Amino acid sequence: MAIVDKIFNEIKLMVARLLLGKKYSEYEEKDLVYNTEEEVILITLKRLVFQGNVNEAEEILFDKAKTVTSENMQYIAIEFYTMLMEKTDEELEAMNFSKQEVYQGIEDIRKVLNLE
Repeated sequence: MAIVDKIFNEIKLMVARLLLGKKYSEYEEKDLVYNTEEEVILITLKRLVFQGNVNEAEEILFDKAKTVTSENMQYIAIEFYTMLMEKTDEELEAMNFSKQEVYQGIEDIRKVLNLE
């Protein structure tokens, strides 16, 4: 595994630990399969982050987390916050976002998804 892949995986596991807490051990054992709606949500979030619209993407994540009852929403949240954690402080600042907001978002989405 290349060093970049290893770093990416470590970031993703860190986000999963923060988001899932005690349920973290279940995350590593899952083979994730998203339905069409979940795929669209994930693609939309990735596109918005790529375009620098992180705040809009986070709003969509929270709106969908309230209406989509699938367990996969927690994994979509992990993917989303992993994308943000990979960004440098400067990149996030250019998108009007910060690492502090990433950590706060993780805490907030845990409440919405009842992962506390």
